[in-house]
Amino acid sequence: MEGGPTHFYDEIEPFCRWRRTENIDILELHLPSGLKKEHLKIHINNNGILTITGTCPVDQTESMRFKKETKVAKNCRINEIRAKFSKGVLYVTMPRTSPIATGPSVALKGVISQTLDPKADDNMTNVAKCASEFHNKFGSLKQRLCRKTVVEGVAALVVVAAALVGVVKAYQYCMASPV
Repeated sequence: MEGGPTHFYDEIEPFCRWRRTENIDILELHLPSGLKKEHLKIHINNNGILTITGTCPVDQTESMRFKKETKVAKNCRINEIRAKFSKGVLYVTMPRTSPIATGPSVALKGVISQTLDPKADDNMTNVAKCASEFHNKFGSLKQRLCRKTVVEGVAALVVVAAALVGVVKAYQYCMASPV
C-alpha cells in the first residue's frame, strides 16, 4: 500500500465541573497534560450551544481529541463570555443578567393604592413588603432549581408551593382580622 501512515484519534472525555453563583456560571474543563491553548477551539452557535473542542498530537500516528457541548443559560450575556486556560484547566466564564423582579409584589401594589383605610394601607404595605421579599427569595430559589435533577426539582417545587400557600393564608388572615 502506498501513502502515509494511518493516523489514529483517541477520543477522551475530560472531567467537567460547574461552579455557579447568582451572577455567573463557570465551566471548568480539566484537560490532559500536553494539551495547549493552541489546541483548543471554543464556539457558540445561534441556538445558544457552546462547543469546546480540542485536538493534541500524541506522536506521529496518534492524537487525542475531545468535544464538549453545553447549552448556555437563557439569561447569559453571550458577548461577555470569556475563557482562560491555566495549568491544564480551561475556565469558561459566562456572566448572567439579573432576574427581573415581577410577580406578587406588582399585583399587591395595585391593591394598596385602592384601599381607603390608613390602617389597612399599613397592613397592605407590610403584606406587600413580605410578598416582595418572598418573591425575591423565590426567584433566587427558582434559578437554583433549574440546575437540579428532576427529583430534586419536584421536591423543592413542593416546598415552594407550600410556602406560597402559607403566604396566601397569612395575607387572607391579615385581611380578615379586625382593624
